[in-house]
Amino acid sequence: MNSRAKRFKIGDENVVRGLLEESESDLSSFSEFDDTDEDDTYMPPNSSGDNQSFNDSSDIDENTLEVVNNHPKTSKQTWNDITNQNQKNFLFEKNPGLKIEIPHNATIWTYLNLFITDEIINLMVVETNKNADQVLSKHRLTKASRFSKWVPTNDVEIKQFLGLLMWMGLVQMPSLKDYWSVKMLYKNCVAKNIMSRNRFELILRFWHFADNDQAPESDRIFKIRNLITKMVHNFQNIMEPEEMMAVDETMVPFRGRLKFKQYIPGKAHKYGIKLFKLCGVNGYTYNMEVYAGKSQTDGRGLGCRVVVDLSSRYLNCGRTIITDNFYTSLNLANELLEKNTHLIGTLRSNRVKLPDVTKAKLQPGQIVGKENSNGIVVAKWRDKRDVTMLSTRHDISMIDTGKKNRKNESIVKPKIIIDYNAGKAGIDLSDQLSSYSSPVRKSIRWYHKVATEVLLGTAVVNALIVYNLNTPQNKLKITQFRELLINEMLGFIGFNQSEQDQTSLVLPKTRRAKHVFIQTTLKCNRNRKLRKRCAHCYNEKTTTVGSVQACKDVKRVTTLCETCDVYTCADCFIKHHTK
Repeated sequence: MNSRAKRFKIGDENVVRGLLEESESDLSSFSEFDDTDEDDTYMPPNSSGDNQSFNDSSDIDENTLEVVNNHPKTSKQTWNDITNQNQKNFLFEKNPGLKIEIPHNATIWTYLNLFITDEIINLMVVETNKNADQVLSKHRLTKASRFSKWVPTNDVEIKQFLGLLMWMGLVQMPSLKDYWSVKMLYKNCVAKNIMSRNRFELILRFWHFADNDQAPESDRIFKIRNLITKMVHNFQNIMEPEEMMAVDETMVPFRGRLKFKQYIPGKAHKYGIKLFKLCGVNGYTYNMEVYAGKSQTDGRGLGCRVVVDLSSRYLNCGRTIITDNFYTSLNLANELLEKNTHLIGTLRSNRVKLPDVTKAKLQPGQIVGKENSNGIVVAKWRDKRDVTMLSTRHDISMIDTGKKNRKNESIVKPKIIIDYNAGKAGIDLSDQLSSYSSPVRKSIRWYHKVATEVLLGTAVVNALIVYNLNTPQNKLKITQFRELLINEMLGFIGFNQSEQDQTSLVLPKTRRAKHVFIQTTLKCNRNRKLRKRCAHCYNEKTTTVGSVQACKDVKRVTTLCETCDVYTCADCFIKHHTK
């Protein structure tokens, strides 16, 4: 051991022991985080300075911090015992519910058409055709290329395309091509009667929502921004929200290469694109924003900026915003109070300028709290673990939930927690309904996933909520609603809004009731009849010798079953197409 090590061991032993004890006491506060939706990306640095009040402090300069720290609203305040004298009571001045009149004879598509309007469908038609022209102009096409068969799409075809995407969420198959498979395991009369597989894949390839030639370099979500803006405008014009609204994030699964891809271990989909959402108690989504990376322009942290931006339309009306510990802070509470809006949320105990109640050691069921001059209450309650809360409209009173525990004792909780759970359930309900039979499929194009989630997930859930509010005597579940919606979008027969049993729908009839063996009339080069391999012989050979050898062994024929539109030899026709 050298002399330097000896000096450290002898002289600094007490210093090291003191540092270890201090670090253990600091780390204990991290176990008090209440919310499981922690996002390590936005955790504030472990320092004792006042700059920790910003979630996204890396984007704030020193001048901004100096101005904010000297602001009278954010300066150090005195915390006293709760007297309810400083708390403000805002009067809710709106009439929640539907803002439009829906006719009694409205069909299921009418409700979705409130959100996916003709304007949005026309946007998809124009931008899809424009994107196809741009892509095809950059490629040298051959006669065998599938791109050479592209023809411009229209609004009817886009509506059918969306209907097929939604149907694929209900009927899960291993791959996209299996929906057009002639195998007995996968054979169906839905996909092929709407459009061919090649046509569907072409539309999916060119499906677009913005002009690539006009994309600015600074806008990462330009491909989807116009669609999101139009959808949010429709969301807000149909319904007026209730008094309580919640802000939280949801994840659209995506594991491809993307600069603003997020990782949140507490979510069902850990990797993906983060969407900030503003929802009502009933699960209706009023606003959303795609998170595209760090941005700091006004000196506010990310959590404060997101909440204020999403709810800006609904402030100054006496509402209450509910947030989790990622967003909740004293800065946000003060800013909302200035706009006649309350804030309820769980709170991270390492936020700056909090009272000493966040460090209190409590027994199970015990609660303590402090109130400042602005009426902001910070409380700590011990349940199975410590829960730190903030509210601008509550004290620390406890109420009976009406439930019993195993010892037949009444379960008592703080009123803050009761209201928090009731308001926060709206976003969970929205995500839950959207996850049932989700049409989001694997894709290398991130904007396709976001568009599918917004158009066929969030919009469908909103349409279901509007339908159930307008027809309370005939409420539907999300799966039933999707089934009826798909039948109308695909033009299936038997849909009638006035029928009692709306789930008994009839699929479109096939071309002929009887299988017919014919010679093809299609011609190829040199005016010869078009020949193709027998589909049944090819499938049987593929399972035994592989596709390469099957192509060599199976002969081409000019005969086919007219009903099934499948090339087949005479033996296979007798075997597979007759009784």
